[in-house]
Amino acid sequence: MPVIPIPRRVRSFHGPHTTCLHSACGPVRTTQLVRTKYNNFDLYLKSRWMYGFIRFLLYFSCSLFTSILWVALSALFCLQYVGIRVFLRCQYKLSIVLLLLGRRRLDFSLLNELFIYGIHVTMLLVGGLGWCFMVFVDM
Repeated sequence: MPVIPIPRRVRSFHGPHTTCLHSACGPVRTTQLVRTKYNNFDLYLKSRWMYGFIRFLLYFSCSLFTSILWVALSALFCLQYVGIRVFLRCQYKLSIVLLLLGRRRLDFSLLNELFIYGIHVTMLLVGGLGWCFMVFVDM
């Protein structure tokens, strides 16, 4: 297999676009086929700035949307927690009143389990969205 001589300065591999970057960042005094008021490096910087700006807008809007959802779910979690405590107190008082009246007490076990499963799911969503929000902020 023939050995292709590689110049000493480009022996380290930087990636698939190294040649494009080297040609874009080449010396300014080289003769160009078409003379414009922008050289290749200026176009490269402008496209890189536009790409960075679009990326920033995407990450910022995603983090903003995730943080709004996180705040809404956190408020829902707090409301569920307070609501369960109030509902359990009302269940207790209703059961006492029914026992004092000589009636059969109501079975709230299925409703209580649904409330507890709901608060568990909300708690998992709050944790997951908090993690996603921190990932977007970190980017």
